[in-house]
Amino acid sequence: MKNYYRDKLAWVFGGSQGIGLAIGEELLKQGCRVRLWARRADLLQSEAGRLGAQWTAVDVSDYAATEAAVAEALQKDGTPQFVFNCAGLALPGYLLDVSAAELATMSQVNYLGTAYVCKAVLPALVQQRGGHIVNVSSLGGVMGLFGYTGYCGSKYAVMGFSEALRREVAGYGIRVSALCPPNTRTPGLDQENLRKPPEVLAQEEKVQVLEASVVARYLLKALPRNPFTVIPSLDGRLAHLLARWAPGILNRILERPPAK
Repeated sequence: MKNYYRDKLAWVFGGSQGIGLAIGEELLKQGCRVRLWARRADLLQSEAGRLGAQWTAVDVSDYAATEAAVAEALQKDGTPQFVFNCAGLALPGYLLDVSAAELATMSQVNYLGTAYVCKAVLPALVQQRGGHIVNVSSLGGVMGLFGYTGYCGSKYAVMGFSEALRREVAGYGIRVSALCPPNTRTPGLDQENLRKPPEVLAQEEKVQVLEASVVARYLLKALPRNPFTVIPSLDGRLAHLLARWAPGILNRILERPPAK
């Protein structure tokens, strides 16, 4: 990985906090030029200023705004070699309790936001004949998790989209990977915990929570090998194998957990 990112350009969407911010910070340490993107201009400006990164405020769930912001950044920066789609949110809860508006929000940000960024950036990457797109999904994008119906649906969509896109653009020299992190210590996780069903909270007492910096370093170390799925925890990789090859066993493990 030494010098792999040096003097290259990365755009990190969802870069004002959490995994996106950690990726941006690690890239800067490795000599990469970084532009952070996020919806909240105040937080984004503060973090970008702290790190010495460029920044753009945009709501990725708005395609017209995203397309315009990407066009402006291409004029300023040139075409990036790396695009990280980290914008997302989880609104856990029983489907009986989650509102239709909340379902729409998760789909709009997690899936369509990812697709919108890819669509806006892709013509420049095709013209460049290269680049690496990394879309952040989740362990909830490769297995259904109790209490996360809407979230899992949106993250499964990210996985299917990313797999299809990887095949579409390989002929242009463009790579596509999907990051599937487990629970990661971020401000978003703190908000999730306020609304998780009791069964989920009880089950997660036994689950390791990763630091965002650990996820970022694992991802950046993996990317030179051009993997499709990147899962930065051993438990997660084992669960993914079960989901593919022994789904009955995984179902018994993940079936409705007992509440406290």
